[in-house]
Amino acid sequence: MFDNNLVGLVALLISAAGSFIFFRFWLNKIWSNNTPATFLNNTFENRNFFRVSLIILAIALLFYMDFIRDYVFKNLTYRMNYVELMEKGGAVDKYFDPTDSLMVSIFENFSSYQLYYYKTVFSLVFLFIYFLLCQIILKLTYIQHRTLKFTSLLYGTGYLFMMLVFSFYFFTFPTEIKTNFYLISMELGHFLESSLPTLLLLLSFKIYLRYQNINQIE
Repeated sequence: MFDNNLVGLVALLISAAGSFIFFRFWLNKIWSNNTPATFLNNTFENRNFFRVSLIILAIALLFYMDFIRDYVFKNLTYRMNYVELMEKGGAVDKYFDPTDSLMVSIFENFSSYQLYYYKTVFSLVFLFIYFLLCQIILKLTYIQHRTLKFTSLLYGTGYLFMMLVFSFYFFTFPTEIKTNFYLISMELGHFLESSLPTLLLLLSFKIYLRYQNINQIE
């Protein structure tokens, strides 16, 4: 399955089609929506202290999520590697399982293949959580603007590019090349599932608004 040109070609075509559909949808439905954002304006009118408190709380949760994600994926990897050794005939008294006891109790009866797919599930879950936190922080900071345009573009492009790169992992390339494609896609995933996109968008949106103001003045 992981060394098949047909699977790689199908994955590549799905990624390309997904990219086309996403950008068409983004341009027609999200970028073109220029109606004034009024809901949060009305909600937080004369409540700046409350809004700033929410921003600080959301940013604190964002940074704490980095530790939670690291905990989950490290322990899933530990458990997957240990279970794989046991499945290959390893002795329980010969190998040490470094997995945290909480994660062992949750995934005690799972095979190494099941744990591998659970890593994929958790990756999607964390990606959604980071996207949601990013949008909340950006929206609360720039409350009068439609920030979803930029959050969806960054995360959508990043995810699709990650899947596009990962598609090449399925082709019958030499092991070193396949590993490089896998590592590149994994690093893209690490970037999206971190606090970095939010910090990047906060700064980029500030620059964008300043550029818009300069154009209006001219």
